Amino acid sequence: DLSEFNILLAADGPIIIDFPQAVDAAQNNHAASLLERDVQNLADFFGRFAPELSETRYGKEIWALYAKGELTPETVLTGRFVDSTKKADVRGVLREIDAAIKEEMQRRERMQEQE
Repeated sequence: DLSEFNILLAADGPIIIDFPQAVDAAQNNHAASLLERDVQNLADFFGRFAPELSETRYGKEIWALYAKGELTPETVLTGRFVDSTKKADVRGVLREIDAAIKEEMQRRERMQEQE
């Protein structure tokens, strides 16, 4: 729940404070959308003072870098992000699901045989 109220403006740059509602990205399926929402809210707020910020896509850029393991404190952000036009491999996902179901059924059968 990051907002303009969680940022102090210091001489050497902004400082983010108050992380009581920080989420673990590995544990929360909504982490990406929460980050994108919060970053967009900040861009909209600061966009009142610097209108060019309203058109940026920092949230999506940050998440994409994070997901690829390329986000570091030294990462220079651009605010630009191009959405992927790659189609989802739905058949591949369904094959993985079927394989997982089959594997689980086999595991249960082995457990029943051991009883």
